[in-house]
Amino acid sequence: MIQELWGSFPRLLEKNINELLDTAEPNPIKAFMLYKRCQQESLWNDDFQKFSKHLEDFYSRPKAQRRKSDFDRFLDRPMDSDIYSGFHLCFRTAHVSEKAVDDVASWAHNLMRVAKKMTSAVISFEIMSKTLKAIVNPLPHEKSENIEFEDFCSAWEKTVFKTHGTKHSTELKGLVAELRWANAQLKDAEANPRKHVTVSTIYLTQTEIDWTLAVQAAALEGTPVPKFPLSKGPQKQLLIDLERVVRLYHMVETTRLPELGDQRERIRNTILDRCEALLGDRTAA
Repeated sequence: MIQELWGSFPRLLEKNINELLDTAEPNPIKAFMLYKRCQQESLWNDDFQKFSKHLEDFYSRPKAQRRKSDFDRFLDRPMDSDIYSGFHLCFRTAHVSEKAVDDVASWAHNLMRVAKKMTSAVISFEIMSKTLKAIVNPLPHEKSENIEFEDFCSAWEKTVFKTHGTKHSTELKGLVAELRWANAQLKDAEANPRKHVTVSTIYLTQTEIDWTLAVQAAALEGTPVPKFPLSKGPQKQLLIDLERVVRLYHMVETTRLPELGDQRERIRNTILDRCEALLGDRTAA
């Protein structure tokens, strides 16, 4: 299962980095800018300290649950939508907690360590932490939101060079190349979701058809997905691919790690897509 996670590492990492903004607060400069804007629009006539407490209350809510009306209730009148758009944070205007960054760094370090069975300096917690802190504290010419895996790779390479020089350059290049290839595969699968599962005709036994139907029904109904009924496992490549996704689904169903549990819906949709392709193109053997 760890190899399936390793193959999804670029996308999981992008998600974990960008979601750091979901729990961030405005940095002091951004908070003061919001305060002055509300003052200028005659929305707020009290002091900055009290305004800051309301900001803290607003951003302490989960991002999906924040509404303009949540902050309007603190103001003398509701703000316009263009003012509220200024409440959006990027890494240049946000304060991200060091603990949140280190949690992502620890996750990345441990997944790399276990997947590659190595303890290299280039994947150390120190390097991962420094890399992520560079991303969440961008320089003027660097991206401040919608971070992509390539942005991480660039920051990772710079961090390793600053810390170790060229001592580990060969090892780093190999890892980066492997992960860039995995990222390219993920992008290809996202752009062409049926590309690798659609064939003109696939001959299935009744047992294979019944299992595919059962997997499809379980994914639709949210019930446990059945294992392949034969001990030797599926022998046809498309069924082998489906079983691999089913195993990953089993793992995220039982995990307590939020970064894995968040992938549940994406994996379920992949199962449904592959079942639809298999059943639509089947011929009973």
